[in-house]
Amino acid sequence: MGERNIDSYLDQAETCWVTALTRVSDEHFDLRSGCQEWTNRELINHLIGGGLRYEKLLAQAPPAEVEATRGQDHLGEDRVASFWNHERAFRRIAGECDLDRQVPHRIGPISGHQLMRMRILELALHAADLSVGTGDGWPIDDELAEFMSTELDELIIELGETGGYASPRHRHSGSHAERVLAISGR
Repeated sequence: MGERNIDSYLDQAETCWVTALTRVSDEHFDLRSGCQEWTNRELINHLIGGGLRYEKLLAQAPPAEVEATRGQDHLGEDRVASFWNHERAFRRIAGECDLDRQVPHRIGPISGHQLMRMRILELALHAADLSVGTGDGWPIDDELAEFMSTELDELIIELGETGGYASPRHRHSGSHAERVLAISGR
């Protein structure tokens, strides 16, 4: 899998997230998301802040600086604009840095390449969680769902609870999207 493909899949995951995000109205904010411990507002803030954290990780920021972003409000006045602001900064540094270099992620040292794959998972799966919180369907592209179920399935299982995933539910049939949700415990 070439990095050009990773960029394309990251584009698709961003589109999936933004589609779910634009469906959120103010009345949805305090409802439970598909991440039972978070409201939709908390989930959105986590995901938007994730772009900042991933940017800092690729820039080799100290772990304490990265972790300090978790307590901040990342929503801003326009949550879609806030998302793109952080995401574009992350994508810019991803295009400039050595992705073979290890970054000090809280789950342990991982390569920048692994971080890119984790961002795809985070964007797409949290779009599913947000869709649960708004009562809408998961807006995942079939090509992205297939990539996640065939190329990132082992990463989801490897990350497990440390990466924020529930235990996998066994489902070997169904669509690629259904398989991804089952693998990630959703």
